[in-house]
This record gives sequence, structure tokens and C-alpha cells, in this order.
Amino acid sequence: MLVACSSRDDNMSALYRQIDHAIADSSALVGKKEERIHQLRSHLRQAKEQSLRYDIADSLYREYSAYKNDSAVAWALRCYRLAMHVDDSTQRVKAVLHLVDQYTKSGYFTEAAGYFSKLHPECMSASLRCRYYDVGADLYGNFGYSTEDPVMKNHYWQRSIDMRDSGYKVMPPRSFIYYNNKVQQLVNSNHGREALRVSDEWLKMVHPGTHDYAIMAYYRSEAYRRMGNGKRQKEWLARSAVADLDNAVMDHASLWMLAGIIYREGDINRAYRYMAYSWKCISFFSTHKRAWDVTPILTVINNSYQQKTRLANNRLMALVVITIILLSVSVALLIYVQRKRKQLWTARNALDKTNQQLRATNEQLKRVNVDLEESDRVKDKYIGNFFSLYSSNIEKLDSFRAKVRRKLKAGQRDELMVMTDPDRMHEEAHKEMMENFDTIFLSLYPTFIDDFNALLKPECKIRPVGKSRMNTTLRIFALIRLGITESARIAGILGYSPTSIYNYRTRAKNMSAVPREEFEERIRRPRLPNE
Repeated sequence: MLVACSSRDDNMSALYRQIDHAIADSSALVGKKEERIHQLRSHLRQAKEQSLRYDIADSLYREYSAYKNDSAVAWALRCYRLAMHVDDSTQRVKAVLHLVDQYTKSGYFTEAAGYFSKLHPECMSASLRCRYYDVGADLYGNFGYSTEDPVMKNHYWQRSIDMRDSGYKVMPPRSFIYYNNKVQQLVNSNHGREALRVSDEWLKMVHPGTHDYAIMAYYRSEAYRRMGNGKRQKEWLARSAVADLDNAVMDHASLWMLAGIIYREGDINRAYRYMAYSWKCISFFSTHKRAWDVTPILTVINNSYQQKTRLANNRLMALVVITIILLSVSVALLIYVQRKRKQLWTARNALDKTNQQLRATNEQLKRVNVDLEESDRVKDKYIGNFFSLYSSNIEKLDSFRAKVRRKLKAGQRDELMVMTDPDRMHEEAHKEMMENFDTIFLSLYPTFIDDFNALLKPECKIRPVGKSRMNTTLRIFALIRLGITESARIAGILGYSPTSIYNYRTRAKNMSAVPREEFEERIRRPRLPNE
């Protein structure tokens, strides 16, 4: 049972897809219908024989019969006029039956009855009598359906039954017209199972996808309705609707009846789509009878759909309001975050500047520490060298004094004069001072010569004469390294004139590999290791 239900649900889903596809492709299907009509019109214009012209006009009526009511009536009348023109009673009867059938479909029962009253079945062929009783049964059945008077309703229903009973006597068994009338009669008399059995035989003789198949499927669904099988009723209504849509049938009942069932099942959106398309077809077919049939269920479905739409719109409006509120909150939060980010960016820049200042201060502190360390080192070494020189000078003075005393005791006055010659003593003292200066300075700054040469162009590097000896240029900048920058003081220490000292300094700057204004500053303050 579950498998059967599942299979039936799958069938309905497939049928719904076919209906949806046919509705979406309706323009193409109608286009094919119009093309056939256009070709028939073209053949009619070229036809010369009246009998051929009648056959083409009859074909055009059949094309329009379930497609466009006004055109179908017009072509039925044209068939009647053509039949009158050639005085063919058979063709004239066929044309009148066309008019009766079309007026019955349109709801113009008075006009249909007027034409029908002119016909006499005893003068007709068997095939025309089949058609006569079929059209008559349908006419009186619709009369009975439309009237509110119970006496007249029973009268017309009985006339319809009599017409069908008469028709069965001339209708070929196992023919479309026979099955159509038989199943309708069984359904109307509430014999659903028997109607379904006959419908099984009818099903074997119609081809799926044709208009005849759509009619058979519709009455088969009616048989299931009478049996209380709503699912099977819905399935066969869907099959009928697919065939009607594929054949561009505008006068259909299956689709809007299916829409009513779907609506009662709660699928309002699908029901509305099917009903809307069905109403479009009925409007195109242009008959008030179908409009009367469809209007009640159309009104109910439309009202429900509009109510659902209003509810959906209210929900959408609520969602829009909520969205706007959330968007406003989001924008406010975004503005707040942007302001905070700007403040953070400003604070970060200020912090970066502070960090840069701290780094610069740290560098200065490092230099001060280096200078202090160097000053301490120089001070310690300088004090040691000072006492060493002082001790050495005391010893030399003691030795010189002893020599002078010995010379005086020995009366060696000439030798004593030579020993105490001022120029000689000054030269020896100055030479010894420079040697001591070179030794002490290079011991304090062992990399001075290399650092100095690093500031000069490669071809201008200075090479000292000995391991612990410096030339005049090196001594000048050694004194500058010690903080003695005035040329006069440097000249007094080294025994040169200030002009000579200035020339030495200028010559060295000219040999500089760094900018001239930075040269002496780089001598006074060598770069730190990490600079």
C-alpha cells in the first residue's frame, strides 16, 4: 500500500511538471495551432470546387470548435451557406449540427434549440443520426443543468436520456461517440464502477496526448469522483489537463476543476496559477457558460490567494522594517567602530612617535653610555700613564741632576754647557712627548687609524711610519678626537703655527669620503656598532 501511494505521488509530481511545462510553453503550442489554421485558410483561398471548399471550412470549424467559440460559430455558418449553395442536404445537416453543438457549448441554448428543431432524424443517414442524438442529449442535458425550475429540469433530463437511448440504437459499439455517451450516462446516474469499467474499454481506443484522450480522461476522473476516490480523480484530471494544454484547447474543464481540488488540499499558489491560466483560456474561448461555471471557484481561490498575498506582504513589510532597523543599527555600529578605529589609529600614531622619540633617546643614552665608558676608560688609563710619566720624569731629573753634579765636581764646564743647551733639550723633550702621546693615544684608541682611514677616499689613506707612530695629520685629528678643536691650541701642543694646522685640517677634509661638514663630527663621535 505504501509503495502504491508513493508511486501515485510520484505520478502526480510528474503530471504537475508536465502541466507547468505546458503552461510555460503555451505560446509555442498555440503557435502550432495557429499555423494549422493559417494553412487551412490558405488552402481554402486556392480551392475552386465547392465540395472541397466545404471540407476545408468544416476542418476550420473543427480546429476552432474547442479553441475560439466566435470563430467556430462563424465557420459553422459558412459551412451552412456553402451547403445551401450546392443544395447538399447531408452537408447542410452537418453544418446545423455544428451550430447546435457550438451554441450549446456557448450557453446559447435558445439559438441551439431553434436550429435543432429544424432537423428531422428520419431523413438522415446512420452516421448523422448518431451525431444528431449525441448533440441532442448534450443540448437537453445542459438545459436541465441550467434551469432552476424542478419540473422543467426533470423534463429536460428525461429528454436527454431519451436522446441517448435512441442514439445507442444507431451508434456503432466500441466507437468514441458510444463510449462518450455511455460513460456520461453512467456517471450521471451514479454508477461509478460501471462507468469505470466502460472507461477501461474506452481507454484502449484513444491515443494519449490527443483531444479525444483528454475527453476520456475527464469522464474517467468523474467516475472516480462518483466512487469517492479523490486521488485517482485528481490524477485523471491532471492527465486530461495535460492533453488539453498540449492541443491548445481553450474550452476545457479539467484544469480549473483540478485547481479546485488542489486549493482544498492547501496548495494555494499552484491552485491560483492553474486557475489564472484556465481563466485566460476561457476568456479567449469567449463563452459566458464556462465563465459561469468557473467564477465561483475562481472567486474563492482568488480571495484566498489575495489573502495569502496580503499576509505574505505584511510579513515582508515586517521583515523590511526589521531589516531597516538592523541595517540602521549596523550602520550606527559601523560609524562607531570607524570612529574608534580612527581614535585607535591616532593613538597608535602618537604611540609610534613616542616610540621613535624613545628610540632616539635610547640611542642618545647609548652614545652617552659609550662616551662615559670611554671617558672612564680614558680617565683610568690616562691617570695610570700620567703617574708612569711623572715617575719616569722624576727618575730622569734625578739622573740629569746627578750627571750635572758629577760634571761640576769634575770641572767639565764645556760638556755641561752642551748638556744644558735649550734647543737640544726642547727638541728631545718634544720628540719624547710626541712618542709618548702616540703610544698613549693608540693604546686608548687602538682602532683610531683604521677608523680615520675609513673616512677617507681609498687613494688618500694615511699609513703611519711605525707601529706606534702617527704623522702630523693623524696627531691633529687625534687631538680633535680628544675634544681639542681650536687650531691655536693644537698648534701650541704640536709646535706648529695655527695657519699650518688649518691647512692640514682643510687638506684632510678634501680627502674625505663623507660630506665635509660631517668629517670632523665623525672624528669626534664615531658611529655606534649598531648604527
